[in-house]
Amino acid sequence: MPLQPPVRSATNRKSEAADLAAAREWVEQFVMKPHEQLGRDGAVCPFVQAAMKADTFLLETWTVEPEATVDDLVASVNLLADTFEARRWASRNRTLHTMVVVLDGLAPERFHILDDVHALAKSGLVRRGLMFAQFYPECDERSVRNPALRVARSPVPMLAMRRMAQHDVLFLDSDAEWFAAYSERFSARYRHDEVRDPALKKAFAQARERWGDRS
Repeated sequence: MPLQPPVRSATNRKSEAADLAAAREWVEQFVMKPHEQLGRDGAVCPFVQAAMKADTFLLETWTVEPEATVDDLVASVNLLADTFEARRWASRNRTLHTMVVVLDGLAPERFHILDDVHALAKSGLVRRGLMFAQFYPECDERSVRNPALRVARSPVPMLAMRRMAQHDVLFLDSDAEWFAAYSERFSARYRHDEVRDPALKKAFAQARERWGDRS
């Protein structure tokens, strides 16, 4: 069953509030902070603080069945994408539009299926110019600049969505279709020498050599 806006008892509303508080604390104390193992300067996610200031960082709770399947959750991700794109945002700066959903109800022993959901949903979202990530306590996703750092281990299961950004070549260079979607949006910046980060320039050049000129 896809994600649904919650209709809960007072007890469950209290639990949801606790999950939201835990999620927000993790975002503020980990995601928005520098980390010595990150492999670069700045916060773990460089956009969150600016998104919060622009009132475009949305943190919500959505309900999911305890035994939700991968297919159920892929449908939920597509619903999340539609909701994201239809929302009226407080700022016109599209790079700051961020939506994070805490999954209320998913059984802890099923948190790991969020990895399969991510793998299945990613290509469709990338074609739409969207980036999507999964977070849960035992998530094994690593920092692209330091694989020793597990960056997606949140206290509660969450899905996050934002628009594709310039630095996403680091996440989209390993697949021809993903790189084509990225290149369509950002190749002009590389041609005009507007990209300053050497890691991005290297990743783009290597991907273009591997997959061809996708612009």
